[in-house]
Amino acid sequence: MAGMKKQWVRIDISCEAEVADELAFDVAEAFGTGVEITGQGIRLYWEDESFSKNWTHILDRLLSGFRQSSELTFPLTYSYSTIAEEDWTERWKDDFKPLRVGKRFVVSPTWETVKSDSGDIVIRVDPGRAFGTGHHETTRLCLEWLEEGGTVGMGAAPNSLLDVGTGSGILAIAASLLGFARVLAVDTDPEAIEVAEENMRINGLTGRIKLGLGTVTGESRFDVVLANIQANPLIGMAGTLAKSVAEAGRLVLSGILVEQKDRVRKAYEGQGLELIEERIAGEWCLLVFGFMSEVA
Repeated sequence: MAGMKKQWVRIDISCEAEVADELAFDVAEAFGTGVEITGQGIRLYWEDESFSKNWTHILDRLLSGFRQSSELTFPLTYSYSTIAEEDWTERWKDDFKPLRVGKRFVVSPTWETVKSDSGDIVIRVDPGRAFGTGHHETTRLCLEWLEEGGTVGMGAAPNSLLDVGTGSGILAIAASLLGFARVLAVDTDPEAIEVAEENMRINGLTGRIKLGLGTVTGESRFDVVLANIQANPLIGMAGTLAKSVAEAGRLVLSGILVEQKDRVRKAYEGQGLELIEERIAGEWCLLVFGFMSEVA
């Protein structure tokens, strides 16, 4: 970027590993920013210019409420520091290495050399500040479902896919490389759309995937609707997402903690969908729904 180098504020929140995922979700929702899970707890970054002056009050209130609702006996403490953009960029690059997912996918950052076998599907990703490198369980669950022919049983081979909350674009890219002819990727974050567009260019998919800034309308139907977001937004979007799935299609939801799955399931069963598959990785689960008339 031209001009002055940006300054970033980094906040580190110390917590036990068993609550890190759930706390990360709450913090991400409260501040509208990506959150990273570290060995000591969670970490988030803010651009210094947009750094809210009353963030300490918001964070103190959030942590206090989280401790009470989760009945924690240990304190939740935090610290913060200001860093230059180049230091921020290089720090997360150190942690992002090529990763094999499933049998064929290899997810690699653009700056690494990849050793791939015949038949491998290599996805090159420069995530910027958008979620999705394949390292998180929720993204891996989605990639594995796509690769393993999770669409078997739908009748004709699936042709179209909607990726809701595309982030870095990794799932839309995977779908396109697997042969989906019509792929639409949407996100409400303009920066995510920019990152996804660049990643599609890197993978030679410019023009093959349609990108949309905003929310799902439910006006078009797709053979596969994939939404790797969070439980609460997924529950709120149940009606719209159900309208986006073709009659014989599959709705694939991820970003759901195992203890949240029953709430999500009930919301979608209320839309005439039936849970037909469930996959679990650690504390996270992926749920696959189909319309009852189509599920044998």
